[in-house]
Amino acid sequence: MSEFKIPGVQLVADNAVLRKYLTKSPRHVLVLSAILVYLVLESYYLLFRFHGHIQDLSLYQSVALKIMNGQVPYRDFRIEYPLFSIIPILLPGVLSQLGGGSFESYVCWFIVQNLMLGAAMAWIINRLDASGSALPRFLIATLFFLPIFLFRFDPFPALLTLLAIAYVSRQPFISGMSLMVSIAAKLYSIVLIPVFGVYCIFNRNGRGLFQLAAGACCICAAILGCIAWIGMDAASDFMYYHMLRGIQIESLAGGILLLLEQTGLITLDVKHSFGAMHLVTPLSGAVLQCINILIPACFLAMMIFLCLTFYRAQASGGITFRRLNAAAAGQILLFILLNKVLSPQYLIWLLPLIPFCRVRASLIFTVVLMLTVLIFPGHYYSLISKQLQMVVILNIRNGLLIWLFWELVSDIASVRNRRGVSARQIPSA
Repeated sequence: MSEFKIPGVQLVADNAVLRKYLTKSPRHVLVLSAILVYLVLESYYLLFRFHGHIQDLSLYQSVALKIMNGQVPYRDFRIEYPLFSIIPILLPGVLSQLGGGSFESYVCWFIVQNLMLGAAMAWIINRLDASGSALPRFLIATLFFLPIFLFRFDPFPALLTLLAIAYVSRQPFISGMSLMVSIAAKLYSIVLIPVFGVYCIFNRNGRGLFQLAAGACCICAAILGCIAWIGMDAASDFMYYHMLRGIQIESLAGGILLLLEQTGLITLDVKHSFGAMHLVTPLSGAVLQCINILIPACFLAMMIFLCLTFYRAQASGGITFRRLNAAAAGQILLFILLNKVLSPQYLIWLLPLIPFCRVRASLIFTVVLMLTVLIFPGHYYSLISKQLQMVVILNIRNGLLIWLFWELVSDIASVRNRRGVSARQIPSA
């Protein structure tokens, strides 16, 4: 019987096995049918819902054009992203000049750039993946998330975060540099600093901790030197920009508020501000105060949990890559859940990390990605209109994210690797 596979990735060993699996239970056929329907919908969203991305891509192109015209970001004009976000924004702009500098040319080069970043992540995952399971999971998850993956610059910091985790034990200096560049491109990865610190401490690797800090400090010094030399006085204004934002409609808090509004317990309005949809309600102030209290409390509890877990792991044989990866993914997901903003592209940050976790975690994450695409760019207007079905889908998606966090916590605390993916470290250069 002929094999069903693509070069380098064997998905099904034998077609007979696939037929037996599908005919074993009607549930398998239903799942496959649902996947096929989703892929048809995804293709439709890619072809006919591109207008949902025009605002962001136009902003990216305008930033690139201003820089190419000689203007200096954070001095001559302000942008809402950290300094190193300019790299994935500017590069397609430079290349688009080959096609006349049109918006269509910029978008094409932006897509090519993200595909190359995805290929780089796949290459690293393949080198880390000793079992051969993580790479197919990553490719499938990325395929299901293409309507968002292709049109945001988040694959760039996601790749840097993956590099930082991959190199932290063997080449901590490179890991520290990669982590700091990731932070300077998208601030979320700053939550990994305590994870890496605790990892080095309980691994009794003081030298590695020093090298990690040295690598991060080198990049940080270069950034500060560049800001001072060029005169980017407004380089930190992006943080103030995000502090002013309210409760975004897709966030965990936003989903709960929408559900309460459906039951008639509260009233709220949807308002466009800061380039996104936010909820306006008399409870907004109280909810934001609760978020501000929960964030430090939850991260403190997470760090105490990691300290206890890493201590026990080190005493029983060492902290494995899989445990460290799950800790990093859990820390990032906690940041996503507690944030007052939960944009769809935030899930790109988890794309290269979840495939190394348990099978159940990968399945939950895949469903989360599918529901996210269904919301945006699929039927975002229905959510803005507060239609019940989309409010329910949003809260199911957010509930699955909470379940995914629980799975990651269980993965971190597990004594044995149960149905997980073993991994090998990237060898030293």
